[in-house]
Amino acid sequence: MDKIIEEAKSLREDIDSLPEIQEYYRLRTLMENDEELSRLRTEIARLASEGKLEERKNLLEIYNSHPLVNNYNIAMEEAKLILSSIKDIIN
Repeated sequence: MDKIIEEAKSLREDIDSLPEIQEYYRLRTLMENDEELSRLRTEIARLASEGKLEERKNLLEIYNSHPLVNNYNIAMEEAKLILSSIKDIIN
């Protein structure tokens, strides 16, 4: 069992070292720490809790059109494809 755990840890390290995965992590961190995006997320949540769905929708469109969010979404899809390919190989 220890050998399987070692192999899984090694695989995780290999996956984390892929440029696409590193870019995903980098963009995720930038997005999480961006003050403008943080304010938008807070405002979107507030509007949702107040039931102002049309205003929330409009602000969500602004949020989703932000270049950092666009790049993050693209990187996330690339990461998902890589992980899906690995999953297919393992199965």
